Amino acid sequence: MANILMGIGIIFLFAGSLGLFTMEDFYSKIQAIGIADTVGIISVIISLMLKYPENMARLLILSILILVLNPAISSIIAYHAAKSGEKVGRKIK
Repeated sequence: MANILMGIGIIFLFAGSLGLFTMEDFYSKIQAIGIADTVGIISVIISLMLKYPENMARLLILSILILVLNPAISSIIAYHAAKSGEKVGRKIK
């Protein structure tokens, strides 16, 4: 089960990284990387909890921090990008 969760986490992390390069809009990139990386990292951490139960307390604290900070940081970046004038949508060349 732990190996399956590790594989799922790696797939989500890869998909988020792929979204970073394929999305055209800055805000779409922020959303793709924020959501996919949060799910991927949490999946990897749960996998590590199953493999190494002696480190469960540390991994639980780490997962709580990731669940709180990753969306918050993505929102802060998007907020300041909007405040600085970053437009939504494709850039016309």
